[in-house]
Amino acid sequence: MKRHIAWILAVLILLTGCGGEAPGATGTPVPSSASPWPEGTSMEEMAVSLVSDMAAGEFDKVYSEYPFSSEMKAVITDGQFIRDQLWNPIIRAYGEFSEITGTKTSQYQDYDIVSVKTAFEKGRLYINVVFDADMQVAGLNFAPDPDAVAAKAPEGISETDITFGKSGWELPGTLTKPAGEGPFPVVILVHGSGPNDRDETLGPNKPFRDIALGLAQRGIATLRYDKRTYVYQQKMSGLTDITLYEETVEDAVLAFEFLKKDGSIDTNRIYILGHSLGGMSIPRIAAITPDAAGYIIMAGPVTPLEDLMVKQTAYISELDGTVTEQEKQALETYKAMRDRVKSLTSGSDIPPEQLFGIPASYWLDLKDYHPAEAAKAIGKPLLILQGERDYQVTMEDFEQWKDALKDKDNVTFKSYDGLNHLMIYGTETPSPQDYNTPGKVDDRVIEDIASWILGS
Repeated sequence: MKRHIAWILAVLILLTGCGGEAPGATGTPVPSSASPWPEGTSMEEMAVSLVSDMAAGEFDKVYSEYPFSSEMKAVITDGQFIRDQLWNPIIRAYGEFSEITGTKTSQYQDYDIVSVKTAFEKGRLYINVVFDADMQVAGLNFAPDPDAVAAKAPEGISETDITFGKSGWELPGTLTKPAGEGPFPVVILVHGSGPNDRDETLGPNKPFRDIALGLAQRGIATLRYDKRTYVYQQKMSGLTDITLYEETVEDAVLAFEFLKKDGSIDTNRIYILGHSLGGMSIPRIAAITPDAAGYIIMAGPVTPLEDLMVKQTAYISELDGTVTEQEKQALETYKAMRDRVKSLTSGSDIPPEQLFGIPASYWLDLKDYHPAEAAKAIGKPLLILQGERDYQVTMEDFEQWKDALKDKDNVTFKSYDGLNHLMIYGTETPSPQDYNTPGKVDDRVIEDIASWILGS
């Protein structure tokens, strides 16, 4: 939910500035008849031009001359916004701009993505320019260049590439182990919404890698993997009957089965941690993995997703103290989609574009799902973690978990001052720009997870 709650909602995901580059090269589409660009102009040329103008400080030009979609216009108010909210956070994190080194194209649902490869003083980035079917700019975000060499694990810790999953949907991942021979207790890391990689990369941050290395230093192994919607984006986007099971639950269960066959793992001490949407999924995962040693819900929502979408949008609109007419219109659009979701029945034929871009099957699957109530059926140890500075899944959700599970003696609750949705510390008013600022998962969180596992 580092991005926004629904994995398939491309526009909102990409507006946060946290989305990663979408894998899977595609051909370069030609401009449509609705395109404002000269005939024959390629998307790569448009994207490179846009990034070049930002690098040159031509923010007013970018705002006035580039064709942003209505959703983007509801967020981007002027050239100053582009400078302050999109470009300057990159400069603060990565230093001065150096050069553009190339492009890479990919596709997500009906969106075409041009990843402009750039070099900055402190690192290399993909600046992703997202185009809709009318060649309008429907999203802007950045992510670390995936070809850049990742920092090495501390001495003694091993990281091994693995592959698991069912035929046709195999997933690559990393098994991180502490020093020594084992067998080790292990934690499976289950992603939030969006097409996440194994590190759950959000801008310059990699929370799952932080957790994996932190736990390894405390004697605990982890398995993290590229999400199905990351590895098979085009294949998944072609499905019309997608549910939370196919998106998240099934692969967590398959990871559990995979680890049970690893001789270096203590198969009686396999734990499953779900972050955000993954945390919301834990009761369903637990129902299929009763042999797991325990479960961890980290920043997991209780609020229905359609309500959370509206709540997050309203919060972001109000951050600068002024809600523009465009922002009001966008919010009304999201409220209308929320109402359609709530009115869905098994016979509904409402298209995905009127349901936050998500098929009706997904919403119908969640219609009667109440995570906190479902968690009452979990008999194994359960640890619920929450950042007190999280604007996406708030303390209100945390209190709902506590209220529903207050009579369960197997549940431990922990909340942390100053931590956002990624469990990274900050002091400013929480906003999407948090995710553009480099940080690491707070040591308090990693220490508490380790102590809970080693003490259980």
